[in-house]
Amino acid sequence: MITKKAHAKLNLSLDVTGKRENAYHDIKTLMVMTDLYDEMKFSKSDKVEILGDFDFDMKENFIYKAYHVLRDFIGKDLPFKVEIEKNIPLAAGLAGGTSNGAGTFYALNELYDLKIPKKDLIKLSSRLGADFTYMMTGGTKLASGIGEILEEVKPIELDNVLIVNPGYGVSTKDVYEKIKIDDRRIDFDEVLQGLYDLDIKRLNEVLENKMEKVVFESHKDLLDIKNKMRDFNSAPLMSGSGATIFGIFENKNDLEDAYRHFKRTYDKTYKLRVGEKFGSF
Repeated sequence: MITKKAHAKLNLSLDVTGKRENAYHDIKTLMVMTDLYDEMKFSKSDKVEILGDFDFDMKENFIYKAYHVLRDFIGKDLPFKVEIEKNIPLAAGLAGGTSNGAGTFYALNELYDLKIPKKDLIKLSSRLGADFTYMMTGGTKLASGIGEILEEVKPIELDNVLIVNPGYGVSTKDVYEKIKIDDRRIDFDEVLQGLYDLDIKRLNEVLENKMEKVVFESHKDLLDIKNKMRDFNSAPLMSGSGATIFGIFENKNDLEDAYRHFKRTYDKTYKLRVGEKFGSF
């Protein structure tokens, strides 16, 4: 049996900088890994079995898609059973599905002793989406292009982070279809400095996610969550295309107060840490 921890990511700011003729969008985003993860236990089987207490379409699931890519690359079947303890909310802007797919590439490579080098696994995974490149590697990175161009930056370590998920998902495709691109760019140097200094006041001025406006127009409750989280002395933001709102806190007391408040209403409220030791397969 092979066990993998598929960690969730956060976008600590996200800029949408342009739209390509093929309908893909250019972005720039700062991504980090968290200690929230799905545990995945893989074993050999005579068929593909994905077992977990969550709803999914087998053919659309990234676990199945990763298996399909590897099977076609190797030229033989790689049947397996995976049992998943699902902790990352679905369609939440935390890349839980992508992380599950990334874990599958690494797990099947080990389970069947395929000996595919890591760099080749990463290249194979990119067939399933630009964000696989980051989720296969983790760390603190600035992503640009359509998300596939990665730049390593000085690690960000945060001990007091809260996420609140409302219990429903947001379609990334729908958000991109509605988003209007402006000429003002996010200053990621300012974002990074605010994070390194853990300057909550400054972070409330510089953290930004250009997808928020579109999402908040349809989901006013997310704006309410964000505003309320700020009342607890945090720097809040939506991660990715939503629907998860996170808050960065300077001290644990404020974090605990916010946790108690939101947990009464939102079951999917979690205290997290951000750091380099999370998310590496």
